[in-house]
Amino acid sequence: MIRLKVRKTIEDNGLIKKGDKVLVAVSGGPDSIALLYILAELSGRYDIELVVAHLHHMLRGKDADRDARFVRKMADDLSLPFIVDKVNVKIIAKTHRMSIEEAAREARYDFYSRAAAKFGASKIATGHTLDDQAETILMRLLKGSGSLGLSGIPHKRKSGNILIIRPLLDVDRKAIDKYLKKNRVAARIDASNLNTVYFRNKIRNVLIPILEKDFNPRIKGVLASVASTFTAESSYLAWVAAKKIKRICRTTKDGVEVKIKDIIREHIAVQRLIVRQVLAYLAGSLKGITYKHWEVIESLMKGEARKEINLRGRIKAVKNNGKIIFTRKDADCKRIFDLKKAATLKVPGEVIIPGLGATIKAEVIKRRPDFKKKKDRSTEYVNGDIIGSYLKIRTKRAGDRMKPLGMASYKKLHDIFIDEKISRERRNMVPIVVSGSRILWVAGVRLSDEFKVNESTKRILKLSATTT
Repeated sequence: MIRLKVRKTIEDNGLIKKGDKVLVAVSGGPDSIALLYILAELSGRYDIELVVAHLHHMLRGKDADRDARFVRKMADDLSLPFIVDKVNVKIIAKTHRMSIEEAAREARYDFYSRAAAKFGASKIATGHTLDDQAETILMRLLKGSGSLGLSGIPHKRKSGNILIIRPLLDVDRKAIDKYLKKNRVAARIDASNLNTVYFRNKIRNVLIPILEKDFNPRIKGVLASVASTFTAESSYLAWVAAKKIKRICRTTKDGVEVKIKDIIREHIAVQRLIVRQVLAYLAGSLKGITYKHWEVIESLMKGEARKEINLRGRIKAVKNNGKIIFTRKDADCKRIFDLKKAATLKVPGEVIIPGLGATIKAEVIKRRPDFKKKKDRSTEYVNGDIIGSYLKIRTKRAGDRMKPLGMASYKKLHDIFIDEKISRERRNMVPIVVSGSRILWVAGVRLSDEFKVNESTKRILKLSATTT
């Protein structure tokens, strides 16, 4: 029985505890609808409150409008609070040079984080299933991922102050379809899931059926077991690597230094994880870091070929005096930093943007500030209740608008720059802090009225911009 399986997943992995408020991400498809109904059935057992969240991606015209109305009705039928938002994913993908799938995922999690903060939810439940796990493992295997990538989708992961949970991760879609049919629960079908242009859809609709038919009818369960094995092993190795990093790596203003003689003493698996974690630290994420990056670093450590290598995200590795020195940028580079692909600022945290000569920092403060004593615009205080676990930093773009503090309507950023007497030369160098698709702060210039601290604000963020 599916409910017993979900209960086992919840309890084995500590996904829910008594009294939690859980935001349920509901697209309207079978998986998310089953998740919503099963959690509603279990809400009494765990004494939890549920909130339904739906993001309209503006990708499928009237079908997407029907999805939003459908999910709203489901929430109403279950007497649950409902929140919806609308985001143009195509524009996000184009602006940030992402695939549609990647942009949609970023938009969803940003919305879920904001919605959870608004409702005071500590957890976000998503409808990932055993099928999603199998698809993810195959996708990463075909792209050449290592053991960390083959760990697949975790049952839970931390995102800022929010825990993202996957109660259906051990349940396959056949069981979900059977559950919905038995309980006469309707769901929306997204026709785009059949389009094999998308990599995941091709794996789902072409590769997995072949593997099930010709090789192993239980291939999904096998792949999930592989993920579980790699999760345990990768977790241990990451713990070992983190301890070694503290001993052999030194952070500097410009990056990270690693002593070659110390790192080559370690097991090759630990060496790779140390390099991977250093690159992730400098780049802000693990995205785009592949085995090829390790290979070029390994050749550098062995003294082969060049003594300097340019890596992803304008990171450079230089061999000098028995060390590998990883820096964020070439010190001689004079180009204006291209932020068409925005930098990520974790909340709380900081990000150095070398090309702009700036560091943007976000920190949670405990005491309400005295706004009368604020001396300049390099520091601002914003409403953290409506901000997710990360912000984006970029430069100005055509059509940018914001609602300046104290104003009731939006204003073009171009006009704000003119009002504030910001020269044309400087405008391309001003960091712009963005939450979701909205401008939060034009650093050192103007703050958005939409993010101002009010009397009901519980979590206050201090944003600061300093010259590096």
